[in-house]
Amino acid sequence: MAWMTAIFARNRRYVNYGIVAILFLLLLVGGGNLRPWSANLCLTLFYYPFSEIRNNIARLNDAAEDNSRLKNSLTEASLQLNALAEARRENQRLREFLGFAPAEGYRVIPVKIISLIQDGYPLAAVVNKGTSDGIEINQAVVNRFGLVGRIKEVMTGHASVQLLTDPSHAVSARIAESRQIGIVRFVPGEGLIFDNLPADADVKAGDVIITSGLGGIYPDGLAVAVVDSVAPPKIDIIKSVWLRPNVNFLSIEELYVLKGGAL
Repeated sequence: MAWMTAIFARNRRYVNYGIVAILFLLLLVGGGNLRPWSANLCLTLFYYPFSEIRNNIARLNDAAEDNSRLKNSLTEASLQLNALAEARRENQRLREFLGFAPAEGYRVIPVKIISLIQDGYPLAAVVNKGTSDGIEINQAVVNRFGLVGRIKEVMTGHASVQLLTDPSHAVSARIAESRQIGIVRFVPGEGLIFDNLPADADVKAGDVIITSGLGGIYPDGLAVAVVDSVAPPKIDIIKSVWLRPNVNFLSIEELYVLKGGAL
């Protein structure tokens, strides 16, 4: 039997051609029950395999379409979950802000940042409300952590906020514990400092810095920063005090403009 198998393997193509020729002869000249039997055999040998391949291809196409629909549904569901998560985070921030009590005689106008102007660090922000919403120049701007800056320019539908990190911006402030007054300003390369503080001033790391109310722009008592470190004076005039701002100016989003007057 081995030699027959070997012969068949070497001549498989010719054997297949021979079987096909025989089947077609049977279809042409066969009679009676032979022709239906030959036709069925041809269908079994030649049509059904190709038909099954076609059906498999159709099933694969249907599966690919189902997978595409599922991917689209998953993407839409993911976007909806992200939107819900962001809404929860925003609600949490707003709930936290409810614990902030504006200075007496002030109310808050919520605004959102639409662009941020930077030069290695944030300098200014453009917000989505203006004169039509009661925004005016020199109004204080805060978030739930503390002072952010002041309204510098205003138009009908938007306004520009000068941030505390603008080197040209200076804020009169005081140490909450000792009531010592100084100037908070931003120095490129150094960060936020408490300037004009006498060498004998009582100040230490961890002290809270708040607005003094002097100058007529910022109400008294707004949280500004915490003393990060204090260096002994090189001369007996001014102390060097570095601050850690309450506000993270790289991640500000919702802001609140303080407006004088009752609700």
